[in-house]
Amino acid sequence: MQMAASKHITQRKTKARSRVTNGKSLFPKEVDQRTLYYRRFRDLIDLLSADLGGADRLSTSEMAMVRTASTHMTALEQLEMKFALAEGKAANEDLMLYQTLSNSLRRLLKELGIKRRPRDVTPASPRDYLRSRIIDDDPPRINGSHRVRAA
Repeated sequence: MQMAASKHITQRKTKARSRVTNGKSLFPKEVDQRTLYYRRFRDLIDLLSADLGGADRLSTSEMAMVRTASTHMTALEQLEMKFALAEGKAANEDLMLYQTLSNSLRRLLKELGIKRRPRDVTPASPRDYLRSRIIDDDPPRINGSHRVRAA
């Protein structure tokens, strides 16, 4: 048995919609918008939305994926900071969480259509590489070699 489709889809008044739906807040409850987490989360949502053509062009499900990707990115950045402060030492649980989040983020971004754009940085030959590293205005040293730019 199939139900007949409604001719009219009624929209609720703006006041009857949630703060998130109205765009007044990123969260249903009041959150301090001055925190580093909130500001970075909001920035990532804006940046990812812009990469996809703007928030006004995204469907509700795409916007949910952007929010999830932004959450993952923020959490990954926090873990990276934790690793840096610990001078590279990390607990296995943190490494597993990092791996899980990064894999999930990669899949989300792929699903959203954000593509990796690899750039070929391989020189044509070892000679070209060395030629690109030599500073021309530096005179040769006694043994005839040139100073090489720092990598």
